[in-house]
Amino acid sequence: MTGDEDVEPSQDSQPAEQAEVFGPIDAGALREIRDLVINQEPLVEEASLDDPLNPQTLSVDLSDGVEAASTARIDIRWSLAGNYAVHYTDTQGRDFRFDCHPKPDAPTRHFHPPPDAPSRPVEPSCITVREAPLVTRAILQRWRYAYTNGTFEGLNDAENPP
Repeated sequence: MTGDEDVEPSQDSQPAEQAEVFGPIDAGALREIRDLVINQEPLVEEASLDDPLNPQTLSVDLSDGVEAASTARIDIRWSLAGNYAVHYTDTQGRDFRFDCHPKPDAPTRHFHPPPDAPSRPVEPSCITVREAPLVTRAILQRWRYAYTNGTFEGLNDAENPP
């Protein structure tokens, strides 16, 4: 189901500018998140790392999307500094992101709302936890909320999920 092997991480392949803002990728956290997503979300078709030796992104393919979307994908990056970016996209061209990283003129934990997840303006994120498993559960909870209700309305309105 995962298509990759557990190997020791290497964090030196990011562009220097990105590494300064986001930090080097935490391959161990990506593997932990991958295993949690597979165990927690029944609509996961595949959860795979882009590179088994030096992963930068975990991609989670879902067999269904919100409303009319036939499929969806969630791309996850997680840094050794605890920064993260979680990007949802679906076959209807809708996107949103939950991020935690330094961003000028924005809270560190912020939300890029649907339908197009603009860079600006952003909203403060409803996710206040910091640990990778808790953030993962919060993301899955918010995804399930949108999927079950068939709408993105209220996606960022939860109080301290999970």
